[in-house]
Amino acid sequence: MAKCHSVERVGSLPSFSLQGVDGKLYTNEDFEQKDLLAVIFLSNHCRVSQIFQSQLVKLSDMFKNERVSIVVVSPNYEQAILPDELAYSDLGDSFLEMKKRAYRKKYNFPYLFDGENQVFTRKIGVKITPTVYLYNKNRELVYVGRIGNHETPNRIESSDLYKSIKLNLVSKEDKFKRTKVFGTSIKFMEDLALAEQVRKRYASETVKTSYADERKLKFYLSHQTRKPKLFYIWQVADKETRNNLITISTLYKIFRKRGLKLVTVCIAENENNENVIELLKQAQLSSTNFIVAGNQISPLTTIIPADIKSVTPFYRLIGSDGQMLRGGKGVISKDSLRLEILNSLNKE
Repeated sequence: MAKCHSVERVGSLPSFSLQGVDGKLYTNEDFEQKDLLAVIFLSNHCRVSQIFQSQLVKLSDMFKNERVSIVVVSPNYEQAILPDELAYSDLGDSFLEMKKRAYRKKYNFPYLFDGENQVFTRKIGVKITPTVYLYNKNRELVYVGRIGNHETPNRIESSDLYKSIKLNLVSKEDKFKRTKVFGTSIKFMEDLALAEQVRKRYASETVKTSYADERKLKFYLSHQTRKPKLFYIWQVADKETRNNLITISTLYKIFRKRGLKLVTVCIAENENNENVIELLKQAQLSSTNFIVAGNQISPLTTIIPADIKSVTPFYRLIGSDGQMLRGGKGVISKDSLRLEILNSLNKE
C-alpha cells in the first residue's frame, strides 16, 4: 500500500560514492559543474516509482543541454523486501535487476545502487520512494518532495520537479519548497528480521499431494477462476526439476496474495509419492499438487502443443477467461514468466 509522508529539509548535499548500473562509480565531483542537481530516490518494485519512470527519462532529455543533472538512487535493502511486496513489479531491487530495469526503460541518467550499506540514504534521511531532493549550485537544498501528481504523471510541465527546476534555473533567491510524497516505505537492514520471520513461515507451511485421474484433471484445467492459473507438469527424473520447482515457488510466493493459482502435476506411480513430496518440500510448494499416473494424462493435451513429444517438464499460464497464455518446455525463464503473470493479473 502506498504511503504519504512529510519530508523535512536536511540542508546541504551529503557526500556519496555509489556504483551505477553502467559500471561507473559516481561521486559529488562528477556533477560539480552543474547549477542544479536533482537526486531522486526510486525503487524498482514501488508502484508510484514505476509511474514516474518514463517521465524521468523525458525530463532528463529535456534538460540535457541545461545546467541540470538528474541522478536516481535505489535505496532498498533487497533481502528485507517481502515477496508479496514485489507483486506489482516485473523486477525486484537487486543491483542486477536495476540493470535490467535501466535497459528495459532506456534510462538516460545515472542509476545508482545504495541498497547494500545505505550510507547515503541514511545521511539524507529519506524514508519513502519516490522522493526528490533538488540542490542548487552551492548544493543547498531548494526543493524536497514528490516528482509530481501520481494521478497525472504525463503532465510533465505541471509536475513539481519540472517547475522547481525551471524556477531555480532563473531565480537566485533559492527559496525552499517542500511537498508531501506518496509511495512505498524504504526497506532498511533492520527490517530484515520481519522478512526472516515470513521466510520461516513459508518454510513451515504444509506441503501435500493428492492423486488425480482424468476427471479431476479436466475439472482443474477447464474450471474458470477470476484469476490466472499456472500449471506445471513434471517428473522426478527431469533434469530441470529442482531449478524449475524453485522458480515457480518463488513466483507463487510473490503473486499468490494477488490471486495466482498454482497447480503442479507430477506424472508418477503411487510408489514414488515420497520422492515427489520431498522435492516439493525442498521447494516450499504449498500449492495444489497432484500425482497422476501415465495412463491418466490425456486431458493435459488441451494445454500442451501437439508437436511436443516429451510431455515434461512443461508449464502453461492460463488467463482467468480460459485463454492460453505463455507456455514452454524445459528450463523456465523466471523473468519472462513473471512478466506474463504480472500482465495477466493487471488485466483483472
